[in-house]
Amino acid sequence: MALSKKIFTFCTLVLMTTLITNIYGQGGSPTYQDGMSIKLDSTGKKYIRFLIWSDFMARYTDLNPGTAVNGIPRKNMFDFSVRQFRFAVYTQLSPRYLILATVGMDNQTFSSGGAAGGGNTGNGGPGFAGTLGKKPSIYVHELWNEFTVVPDNDFTTRKPNFVSLYIGTGLHYWVGISRMSSLSSFNFLAIDAPLYNWPLIDNSDQLGRQVGVYIKGKIGPVPYRWAINKPFTVVNPPIAYPANSPEMNYAVDNNAEGKLSTTGYASWDIFEQENSLVPYTTGTYVGTRKVLNIGAGYYYSADGTSTQADNTSSSPLIKHDIAIWATDLFADIPFGGARKNWAITGYTVYYHDDFGPNYLRNGSIINENVGPAKGYAGAVSQAGFGNLAPIIGTGSSWFTQAGLLLPKTLLRTDAVRLQPFAEYSFQQFDRYGSAKFTWWSAGGNIYLDGHHARISIKYQTRPIVVDHRQADSKGTFVLSTQVFL
Repeated sequence: MALSKKIFTFCTLVLMTTLITNIYGQGGSPTYQDGMSIKLDSTGKKYIRFLIWSDFMARYTDLNPGTAVNGIPRKNMFDFSVRQFRFAVYTQLSPRYLILATVGMDNQTFSSGGAAGGGNTGNGGPGFAGTLGKKPSIYVHELWNEFTVVPDNDFTTRKPNFVSLYIGTGLHYWVGISRMSSLSSFNFLAIDAPLYNWPLIDNSDQLGRQVGVYIKGKIGPVPYRWAINKPFTVVNPPIAYPANSPEMNYAVDNNAEGKLSTTGYASWDIFEQENSLVPYTTGTYVGTRKVLNIGAGYYYSADGTSTQADNTSSSPLIKHDIAIWATDLFADIPFGGARKNWAITGYTVYYHDDFGPNYLRNGSIINENVGPAKGYAGAVSQAGFGNLAPIIGTGSSWFTQAGLLLPKTLLRTDAVRLQPFAEYSFQQFDRYGSAKFTWWSAGGNIYLDGHHARISIKYQTRPIVVDHRQADSKGTFVLSTQVFL
């Protein structure tokens, strides 16, 4: 399909979805306040709050060379997916303690994301074991308790305390490394995250979470968080590689000894102070806050990966620590006065990742039932098939994104807002020596009621790896719709 035809088809889909959403999305308010809350006393200090949100995605993807989907060779693919669903509840019956729980599911498509026993009717027969797309698992994303030691505001006078301290326990998201490592999934600037902001994603963590004990609070204008956790077990058993094989020197996840991890992050709120009741950071405030933060964080776990001492499956393992640090800058600055309400949003972050020698993970957001195309004889990406690309590994990564909220006067309404954005990523992995890997994206958000009703579109590239270098790029058009209550 020619590029012009691809663009026309995708833009037509965007227009149709926009019209449908406008028809059914009326009645929202740009001044959404307490949402779904139940007050348990007359003061409102005792309450239960419910949150629910869901993202739908449509994509047109140019696939990596030599890819087959469900065993059928394909150069490109169009798909629909339920990117995420979340239901969260938290309650504070006393200002001295709080409990929060979130359940949900992710990444259900026509050919991936399903649960075991989902049924194989329509799933291509018993060869697929009925586990491809249907009946995805709902699971607990996080569950934690929190106790107040020193509150942000004095219980009696309500005046701010210079130092505050809270202690929490459970499966939690009060993690370190960067602001984007605990980013909320319902207020992204650019539809999704680059993935390497969660460098342990679904290996030794559970979608960014680990089980442990955390402390958090503020010291003047500096919010902080620190935790000691027990990483989830990931064991890759030794493999007997051929003599002199380079793979024996590639670190793999193997934390069977069960060492603890520590992680922390602190930032300096130069303008307004952000809410720290819950751990989720904001991707863009859509012109409602003036925020400028400089932050730094880390993650450390001893003996988190291993390499082999020799070329036998019974050889001893050489253990390596996981040590990651990052520094970042976030700005969200309104300008032009209340009538126009322009705003610029920007974020930049640098990661230094050490997982042991030559560690590398290839990954992607939603990669359906893909594999090698039978009979294909051309070059293939070292990252794999479908939309896989190198994302996480020993080395360094720099990520930057920026968005411009256009003025209210453009559409002559306070409710519907437009926000174009762009992103750029630059990475270098020890596995590939001095080779550089880049990707970029550009798109925009249509806010019907802030983040509570949003349509987003973007085009994003990814690297194709051949001979240990970025030989080419492939791209994906994405349309996303979101409702958050």
